[in-house]
Formats: sequence, structure tokens, C-alpha cells
Amino acid sequence: MRRFGHTCQNKAFAFFTFLLCSGGAALAAPATPPLAAETSDVATLPHFSDHWALIATNNVAFTLYDGDKGTILGTVPAKMIDNIAISSDRAKIYAAVSMWSREDHGTREDFLQEYDAPHLALEHEIDLPPRALAVFKQQNLELSADDQWAYIFNMSPATGVSIVDLHDRKVVRTVDTPGCALIFPWAHGGFSSLCGNGSLTNVAFDGKKAQVTQTKSFFDADTDPVFEQSQVDRHTGQALFVTYTGMVYPATLSAQPVLGQPWSLQEAASQPKAGTGVQELAWRPGGKQPFFWHKADNRLYVLMHTGTYWTHKQDGTEVWVYDVVQHRLLQRIALPGPTASIAVSPDTKHPLLFAVQPSGKLFILSAESGEVTKTIEARVAGFLVVPTP
Repeated sequence: MRRFGHTCQNKAFAFFTFLLCSGGAALAAPATPPLAAETSDVATLPHFSDHWALIATNNVAFTLYDGDKGTILGTVPAKMIDNIAISSDRAKIYAAVSMWSREDHGTREDFLQEYDAPHLALEHEIDLPPRALAVFKQQNLELSADDQWAYIFNMSPATGVSIVDLHDRKVVRTVDTPGCALIFPWAHGGFSSLCGNGSLTNVAFDGKKAQVTQTKSFFDADTDPVFEQSQVDRHTGQALFVTYTGMVYPATLSAQPVLGQPWSLQEAASQPKAGTGVQELAWRPGGKQPFFWHKADNRLYVLMHTGTYWTHKQDGTEVWVYDVVQHRLLQRIALPGPTASIAVSPDTKHPLLFAVQPSGKLFILSAESGEVTKTIEARVAGFLVVPTP
């Protein structure tokens, strides 16, 4: 045993001697090139494209998608209770947000964030009064057509609207709107809100003073309410208020709104008008974002499903496209599956139709042919914001 151990030690020593004599080449590691110093930069996006859309993603952000390529361009931090608006010149993105010091409780802060659109960089924050907290609705945050004013719907606990000067970056006025909610901006100088008695409250604002007027009731809020997601063109003040049964009430908003003749989505499609019967089956509008008014060609895109009255939140299986002027159905687009929300790019040449399924899958279709051009496993949450024309 002693001799065996001695022999092994000698062999190990001889091998060690060999390594020393050979310069240790057998253990030499390849030379590592020096590492270059890390650098960082900020990417710059091109001008906000007609075919881009901000889409809520998993209650943590609004993700900016390129509809032509089906790729992600960036994100804007915002939760489902927050609201997003894009300025008319597309240079700014605004987010009305609420936060708590201990995540879901503690001291609450409400503020309006201003992002530089080319870099998606947060530039300013404006303190706000307590705003209304609900699942995302575009009508909770609206901008004036000239991008000077932001209108933010409040509930603290009375309803009202805070008016923010986006140039001076401060709240200049809060206007009480008791019994009325949401914001539908005029072409100039104010906004209207929907009221629980079927009327409109109208707030004229000249930069300092606010004057409030109210219309007579024009729809029955008890038997056929108006969708909160009804559409308005902030550049013209033209609005389309759509009821749960599918009645469309056109209006020109101002201190004294002009209400047009109502028309039926079903009758415009040569079908019987939908009623309020519990077992009355008909094609009806519904979903999280069931409408998009494409102002460039005056077409109203409506997410439709077959159902009885009070199924206004049911996902749609088709998009019906209407001529707003002539009140007639132009096209029916079959969707790849049940769809919660839609939006359409604002351009006149080859507009895109964005459609979000309840599962979070995003479909991008040609708004002209209805053909699916992109399918994205995006896990998006069903709320979309596209730029205005």
C-alpha cells in the first residue's frame, strides 16, 4: 500500500513538472477581448402613424402596436382604471391616472401625465382633484380640438368635470354636473355630459367662466338607455348617441345643442326595429367598445350580436358598417370570433379595423374588405385608442 501510494505521488509530480516545463499550455484559456463600455440611448419613433393603436395590456400598460407590421413599438404605463388620450397633432399622449401610497390603499394621488409621443417619455405631471374611477372609457378623459384643454370626469362623491389648461399645465376650473356624467367635447368652447333623466348638461367655458345649460330629455333612460361609449367628433361637435336597442340620436353639441331625427340600426339594415322585450331576439349592439365613428367618410362601425334586450355588454360576432348621412347599412364584416372591442384607423386609404377578443387575442383586418391581415397573441384587455384625423 505504501509503495502504491508513493508511485502515484511520483506520477502526479511528474505530470505537474511537465506542465511547468511546457509553460502550462494545457491549462491556458483563450485570450478574452476587452469588453466595450456600455452605452445607452433613447429611440425616437417617427410621426404617430394612422395605423398605430394604443391597446390596454394586462392592467399594467397601454401597448403601442404597429397595425401594418403587427409589432410592438413601446408602452405607456397605465392601469385599467386609467385613461389615455392622444393630442390632435399626435405629439403628446395624456394619461389620467390614480395611485395609492401602499399600492391598493393608503394616500391617494390623482394626476394627469404628459408623454412626449416620439419617445414615449414622461415629461410633466399635473395634480388633479379625485377623478371618477371605472373601467377605461374614452369619455372619462377628452381633449379640446385645439389641444389646449383636457376635460376629466370626477366623482368625489358628486359628479363634475375638471378643466386642465394643457399649456400652463394646471387645473383652472372644476364644474359640477350633478346627476350627469362623461364628456363629449364641442368643436369650440365647451363640452356636454349625459344625464340620468335622458338630457344633456352643456358647459360653455371661455377660459375663465363656465356657464351651464340643460336640454330637455331626448331618450328614455329607464327603458332604452344610451351607451356611455357613444361617439363624438371633437373637431366638429357632431355626436351620435346610440341606445341599447340600437336607436341612433344625432346631435350638434353646443350651449344649445341641436338634436337630429333619430334612426334605427336595424331598420337601416332592412330589419325590424329591436325592442325591449325580455325574449325578443334581434341583432343588437354590444361589447366593451362597440362603436367607432370613422369621420373621414362618415361611416359608423358597430359591433353586433344576436340577443335579447339588456345584452348590451355581450361580445359581437359581426361589425356592421353604416352610412351616417343616408342611414343605411353598407357592409357586414364577419369576425374571426366573439369580439369585445373595435377601433378603426382614421385614414381614408386602406383603413385598418382593430378587433380584440375576450381571450386577449388581437385581430387586424382590412376595414374595406374585412380580410384578416394580422393575428396577434397579445393578451390585450379590450380597450383601444387610435389617433384622430
